[in-house]
Amino acid sequence: MTYFALVFLKFILGFIIVICYFNLSGKTQISQMSPIDLIGNFILGGIIGGVIYSDTIPVYTYVLVLIIGTFLMHILNKIAKEFEMFRSFTLGDPIIIIKNGQLMIDTINNKHNKIDIINLLSILHSRGIGSIQEIHYAQVEPNGQLTIIEKDQHEPSIVLILRGEIQRLPLELFDTDNDFIVHLLENNDLKLEEVFIAEYYSQTIIITLNSRKKVTVPVTLKPKESN
Repeated sequence: MTYFALVFLKFILGFIIVICYFNLSGKTQISQMSPIDLIGNFILGGIIGGVIYSDTIPVYTYVLVLIIGTFLMHILNKIAKEFEMFRSFTLGDPIIIIKNGQLMIDTINNKHNKIDIINLLSILHSRGIGSIQEIHYAQVEPNGQLTIIEKDQHEPSIVLILRGEIQRLPLELFDTDNDFIVHLLENNDLKLEEVFIAEYYSQTIIITLNSRKKVTVPVTLKPKESN
């Protein structure tokens, strides 16, 4: 086998393995990829780029390393999906920058969040919004996208429970604690492990059970004071 035929073979094998991984994981668009996927792509690209022109590394070793890399990405994504703390660490949390029509100054000034107020204004103007004063609620999503709710719209839903696990971040938005959620479930004859997802939306908690049954509970959660 000639050198160029070997390079071509390695390229095709690498392409097939990576495409198969993304098809099996259901992440065929860049917008669907998590930070784990993006970092994994750099690593896989380094493997392919570092090996494809080398004729000293056997093809089977090259294929095995690529499979190990994609398997590791799959495991990390699965862990992030199952464990909220790891998901928060790897994927990040939404960053609220406008709440109840007020700029969250401390959040914006936090160097860790890296919020560019000029870029924020540019995004607002590109969406036909003339001023921050027209915004009721805005947050930067973990994928970098900006969610904007104008003053005549409802705020986005907040996940309180996911797969039987009370979520950490949403409860930080309100003057409440985990006991409130537990008591709410008890009052409706529900168990935490029965809940697939519970969302707070428009002064209502909408609970979807693993059995696909929905329970709607009107409730008003007291928001924490804006900084």
